[in-house]
Amino acid sequence: MRSLQVVMMTLCVVGGLFLLMHAPDFFMPDRWDPSRGRQFDATASRLLGAGLLVLAVLGGHYMRNMYYGTRRRLPGPAAQLRYFLLLVLTLVLISAAMHRAEPGPNPEYRAPASATAR
Repeated sequence: MRSLQVVMMTLCVVGGLFLLMHAPDFFMPDRWDPSRGRQFDATASRLLGAGLLVLAVLGGHYMRNMYYGTRRRLPGPAAQLRYFLLLVLTLVLISAAMHRAEPGPNPEYRAPASATAR
């Protein structure tokens, strides 16, 4: 399980740094309807990258305290507050990125060929 957590944290760090530094424009298709989705501009990409980096920091704190610390113990009130604030910051950044991205049709979508067209 720790290896999966390390992989996910590494993906958050690498993806977050890429989005934060390069700020590419990209299209994210909708999960249920690939003909629709959201077009991310540079600002939305940076917001999403910052959210992923904060999420990686949150995961790093968790792994350090639960797996790599000298003793495994529950976090105190200060650590709980820090976890909560980092989680809220992550949700705000990712929500701002989704709100900033323009919803619209997929520019590369092609309707599937119908069975009667054969």
